[in-house]
Amino acid sequence: RVGGISAGSVTVAHWPENFLLALKKIDRYKQLIDDNDDLFFATSVEEIRKAKIEGKIALFFAFQDGKPIEDDLGNLRTFSDVGVRIIQLTYNAMNLIGVGCCERSYARLSYFGVNVVEEMNRLGIVVDLSHCCDETTMDAIEISKDPVLFTHAGVRALCNAYGRNKTDEQIKALAEKGGVMGVCWQSFGIKRDPKTYEVQRCTIEDVLNHIDYIVELVGVNHVGFATDVHGKSHDEGTVPATSSMRLWRPLRPDVFGVGPTDVFDPPPEGLERHSETPNLTRGLVARGYSDQEVLKILGGNFLRVFEKVWRK
Repeated sequence: RVGGISAGSVTVAHWPENFLLALKKIDRYKQLIDDNDDLFFATSVEEIRKAKIEGKIALFFAFQDGKPIEDDLGNLRTFSDVGVRIIQLTYNAMNLIGVGCCERSYARLSYFGVNVVEEMNRLGIVVDLSHCCDETTMDAIEISKDPVLFTHAGVRALCNAYGRNKTDEQIKALAEKGGVMGVCWQSFGIKRDPKTYEVQRCTIEDVLNHIDYIVELVGVNHVGFATDVHGKSHDEGTVPATSSMRLWRPLRPDVFGVGPTDVFDPPPEGLERHSETPNLTRGLVARGYSDQEVLKILGGNFLRVFEKVWRK
């Protein structure tokens, strides 16, 4: 609320969860929202706007792995029924849908993955490709009839993080489909030594450089932001046990970088927690973006995609 954020996605399931565990977590999150008068569970753009008018924070549900779908499209339809609106096809590893950015070998979508994307299009669930390998990323963009998202990623030309940061080709393909890329605030994807992969201390200016790059490449209609930061982690100087940094940094420094520890990277200075989001607005204004362009970057572009996809 201090940061002026009036809506955001909640990762209600990722790689540790199967179908039943995902449903239990969804139920838990719904109970938490019901018990908090400041929160509002949203499944449509209309509800997001309603929450803002009422002074509440709208939360919509997302997966950071297609694993809970298991091998059954019926499970996907169930997740749609209970309000899941964004599904990232893979996390870092391989699943039945496709391949994540940290596997030993890469590939396109499986035949089942093709069916999942097509069913997500039919149901009105947004396809997210933030953690997918290059081949799965390009394949899903081509197959999806709807715009897709890189909800939280960076520009590979500025920071060579395989998979987690996207190439110019991928960003252009995303834009041609009408999609949006949210620039992530995680330091490992913002600034690092190109040879040693050492994560370097970065600032809000480095984050703005990623936004500028995307705007110059494909235009202001295809960029947003995504924090991917956690206030508790910042306060304690550690990340959850299930985090990518703990599990994958030792195996794939080319993806998640090399840091002083495997449990925490300091966020960009000036964007260390959600309450500092107004600094992003100030930075965009200082770089010459108009009010209309700032509104697009701060959420308008994502809302455009949601409005197109969620209305099905």
